[in-house]
Parts: sequence; structure tokens; C-alpha cells
Amino acid sequence: MAGLSDTDPKVARLQIELLRQSSPARRLQIMASLSATAIGFSRQVLTQKLGNARLARIEWVRLHYGAMLAEQLREKSDP
Repeated sequence: MAGLSDTDPKVARLQIELLRQSSPARRLQIMASLSATAIGFSRQVLTQKLGNARLARIEWVRLHYGAMLAEQLREKSDP
């Protein structure tokens, strides 16, 4: 897997060492931030594709949590 990285091996080792030295709370904070960023990007793509933030939110829920929950969200968010 290391062959797929564009990060210098010395820098990658330093990153791993710094993560190992971090507290569990700090590692959880980093994970939550990365997750929020990924979710934000995926919702942004759907908004651009669909041209409507409300529809994008419903479609995102459908893709990740299923049609039943997306339908319930659509019903609750209808104007």
C-alpha cells in the first residue's frame, strides 16, 4: 500500500508517530473532522449534480441509509 502514497516515507513515519502519541480524544477529534469533511464533499457533489440542496440531502440519505428513511425525510421536509 505504501507504493500508492505520494507522501515521503519519512514524513509518513512522523505522521504515524505523532498519531500514536496523541490522546484518544485527539484521535477521535481528527476522525470526526475527516468524516465531516468527506460527508460535506459528497453532499456538495450531489447538490451540484441535482441543483437543489434539499433534494441532495434526501438523495444522500437514500444512498447511505436507504429509501425508507429518505422517504420519511422527504415527507417531513415537504414545503
